[in-house]
Amino acid sequence: MKRAVNAAEARRGVILVRMLALLIVATSAASAALLTWRHWNDLEPRFNPPLTRVELEGELRHLSTNEIRSVLEPYAGKGFFDLDLDRARAQVESLKWVEAAAIGRRWPDTLTVRITEETVIARWGENQLITQRGNVISLDFTEIDRSLPRLSGPPDSHFEVMRQYQRLNQILYPAGLRLSGLSASPRRSWRLQLNGVTEVVLGSEDLVNRLQRYVDFYRRQPEHERLLHEVADLRYGSQFSIRLREADSSAELARR
Repeated sequence: MKRAVNAAEARRGVILVRMLALLIVATSAASAALLTWRHWNDLEPRFNPPLTRVELEGELRHLSTNEIRSVLEPYAGKGFFDLDLDRARAQVESLKWVEAAAIGRRWPDTLTVRITEETVIARWGENQLITQRGNVISLDFTEIDRSLPRLSGPPDSHFEVMRQYQRLNQILYPAGLRLSGLSASPRRSWRLQLNGVTEVVLGSEDLVNRLQRYVDFYRRQPEHERLLHEVADLRYGSQFSIRLREADSSAELARR
């Protein structure tokens, strides 16, 4: 009986010790939290320092560093952990020439920004550019690079025309032909300009096969004859006609 009483007292003792330990831990945590709250203004710069530097990565061809910094200026001085990275990224990506942006933090005070710019593939009309993703960017006339291919078409057809440009270029490139212009009519009849000197009337049907027949013919011709091609009309099924320059400019040669 005496042993049972001693065992019970021992268990109660253990429980009391554990409760006392928990009380001490809870009291210490509460004291630490109260102390932190009271002195937060002094402690915050150590645990959540303000952002004071912006580090830009990536090659900038069209954007200026000032444009990017102006977007990020409202975040200067914010706490390291207070910055909304998704919001900052969305604001940088709203800039005209930005295709994608990656925003990050580097301890203790640096905001890192990596920019990927839009890649321009052609002009769109007279005073716009079209990018690889099909976006249209408006610029002043004097800022347009006139050496870029010129694409044109009905309103809101820029993405379709761009895709056709990429598709037809795959046929022309192996023959050393450069697609310097491409236009689509409202009824989607297509015209091309090759190397800035030859106009190709492609029509609205069977575009790939028609253009491939012309390319095959072009590659079989001596170089001096290729340069005489002024207009190639490919709207005749398996045949096409070519109007030559200079003395032969009025002649049309039908070819299979």
